[in-house]
Amino acid sequence: MKRFLKKIIIYGFSSFALLNIIAFVCLYFLANSSFYKQQFVRNSINKIAFDYVILGSSTGLTTLDSKQIDSISGLNGLNSSMDDSSLSAHYLMLQQFYNFGHQTKEVVLCVMPEDLSNLNPTINGNDYRFLPHANDENVKQYFSEMDGKNKWIYQLTPYVPIIGVSYFNSELFYPGILTAFNPQKRNLFDDKGNYSYPADQSASNQLLKETTKTLKKVVVQNPYFIKIVDFCNVNQIKLTVYQSPIYKTEIIFEANLQLINHATLLNDSSLFYDKIHVNKNGRTICSKALGDYFSKQ
Repeated sequence: MKRFLKKIIIYGFSSFALLNIIAFVCLYFLANSSFYKQQFVRNSINKIAFDYVILGSSTGLTTLDSKQIDSISGLNGLNSSMDDSSLSAHYLMLQQFYNFGHQTKEVVLCVMPEDLSNLNPTINGNDYRFLPHANDENVKQYFSEMDGKNKWIYQLTPYVPIIGVSYFNSELFYPGILTAFNPQKRNLFDDKGNYSYPADQSASNQLLKETTKTLKKVVVQNPYFIKIVDFCNVNQIKLTVYQSPIYKTEIIFEANLQLINHATLLNDSSLFYDKIHVNKNGRTICSKALGDYFSKQ
């Protein structure tokens, strides 16, 4: 019986160690790839000073085309926005951007009203994309101070990689295998960090059913917005807050901000993918407006 238990312990420990080695290798290949925006910023852009960097969630990712903006303004920009994220992840992305050796003269921070008003931010849906860099001190600090569902997974992954890789298997394990063979593969963004939604007529028809206009007043109180402001001040970065178009919605900001408010820039439903996201045609108009703004500075 003792011999049997001993074998079980040895096999169990060996299997656990092997699984952690596999998980570590997956995270290693991801960390040295361009697959997610975090790794792209680290590995696939030259360590230069940009004129501007776009920070935001899916609205920043799909509303502003840095290539078009550059062609109009003559500037050199980058879109580092990440879908399914909020101001807390934007702050960590900005920290990582500088830690990886990059600099920028200006940050265009794409915001949403509910996020700015959120006093108690929690872990974002796509924060697992920071796990390949889980041993970075600012990433560890981020996950130690954030609340949210399954927080322990993010905190233990630096020490036991199989925890995060097994939980986010389709998001970390399979991309880890893919990037082992194709490290330059990017996950739905181009070589300047941009992505657009298609012009979907069915989405346009759905929006036409919305006939009432909405007015939202925003009180800025998210603690991570303050951290972004402080980071920009310390590093002498100009911070411009950008509100993307929202269908039939007017946004009023109850704060003194360096602000570009494009909430009502677009009224045609055919320019939207859904209520809060523009499609590729809407993106062209928004990007031109920002390019023209930069040209006049």
